[in-house]
Amino acid sequence: MSSAIYKYCPVCSAPLAEKHIYHALRLVCSACDFIFFLEPKVVTVVVVEHVGKLLLGRRNIDPCKGLWSFFSGYMERGEKVELAAVREVKEETNLDVRLENLIGIYSEEDNPHVVIAYQASVIDNDVSAMAAQPDEVSELAFFAPEMVPPLAFPIDTDIFRDWQSTQR
Repeated sequence: MSSAIYKYCPVCSAPLAEKHIYHALRLVCSACDFIFFLEPKVVTVVVVEHVGKLLLGRRNIDPCKGLWSFFSGYMERGEKVELAAVREVKEETNLDVRLENLIGIYSEEDNPHVVIAYQASVIDNDVSAMAAQPDEVSELAFFAPEMVPPLAFPIDTDIFRDWQSTQR
């Protein structure tokens, strides 16, 4: 169980023990009965379209450093999903975008990530402020859909395929 890395209760510091609760094996405090629920991590991914091309970023961090990807990141607790998606694009490209459509929601068994993918357009078609933010992205480039390079993650490929199916 991946939660076994947690050994102590965050409420009272007593040891945690695995117990079968609510149809799953969970960590439970031996003293105060706190149940340690591991929450999924919500990730937003944004496919940015501009004048018939897709904007991609070359990753400047691992995993997959040096490969091309859509703009993505973790949603913060209490943040609205759509605002997280727009924020991630702004952080990585310095562009303001408008979300157009939901492409899909993706999850896999034994993977804590829930990915929510959107299609977006650049507000007012203004890309003059575009700049790669080197903490995460080393380069930005527009690609015609038929020229999209190999993408960093399998989920990027799934999202690209699903985006393409909406374009027909």
